[in-house]
Amino acid sequence: MSRTNDWNDWHLFGCVAQLGSFSRAAERLQLPKSTVSTAISRLEQRLGLRLLERSTRRLRLTEAGFQLLTEIGPLFSRLEDIADHLQGHAEAPLSGTLRIASPYEFASLHLSPVLCDIMQAHPALHIEVDVVSSLIDPLSSGYDLSFVMTSQPLPDSGQLGKRLYTLQQGLFAAPALLQQRGRPQHPAELADWPLLGAATALPWQFRHADGRHYQLTQPLLLQSANAGLRLQAAIAGRGVCLVSCNFAAAALATGQLARILPDWSLPPLKTYALIPNRSLLPTKTRLLLDGLEQRFASLEAL
Repeated sequence: MSRTNDWNDWHLFGCVAQLGSFSRAAERLQLPKSTVSTAISRLEQRLGLRLLERSTRRLRLTEAGFQLLTEIGPLFSRLEDIADHLQGHAEAPLSGTLRIASPYEFASLHLSPVLCDIMQAHPALHIEVDVVSSLIDPLSSGYDLSFVMTSQPLPDSGQLGKRLYTLQQGLFAAPALLQQRGRPQHPAELADWPLLGAATALPWQFRHADGRHYQLTQPLLLQSANAGLRLQAAIAGRGVCLVSCNFAAAALATGQLARILPDWSLPPLKTYALIPNRSLLPTKTRLLLDGLEQRFASLEAL
């Protein structure tokens, strides 16, 4: 066997294994799908090992494929980091792809304006944003970074969690609903109200300024991680919505919604950026994080 390796084949295998799809890997690398498939077959033949189990429905790593990905994944990530880092020193316009996973609320409120600035400064940089509702490991899912909004502690993991922003949450309802039912003065009064919220926030934990606590455990009428959907349902008078005060600010200002129980606080919503635990931060990732930090600093100064 020749000792010369085509490292492109190894790199293509890493992309397919991380993304779980020949099509997604080909799209990300801007190559024909047949080129990617041929490279994997060539690598398997060279190693004498089956790395991927292929079927019409899914792609699965074999034990040898999983072991290979574990060994080479960090090496190619390191090479990409070094290339991005050097490109940043040259102050050249960035290219390639920035892949992000983000909850709807965070993407709508904060991510979009920062990404628009990056797109203007780096028109050759492709940006992919997937809207997600759960915690995503960026390294195993092929993302450069992912964001999570949670009122719970961040679970331990091998990824770097950078806390970006803390949002106050509140309860909001349409004026027509409050006129029909009356304005509640205590969380216990919501026991027979239709509630709109996310499963991750259950049960609703209240704390009064005087130190009293209350826990609301009833089922939700509308359960969704999509804050926009919950907000629209509240505006339509379908129930009381738990959402960040920032996200409800526009509807509150126009009178579409009113805040209820303002003397009872709910756990704050903390926003984290989850970054693969790398020694060098890629320039494209650093640009996004720097832009978000500047945005949050300006918001806090208001």
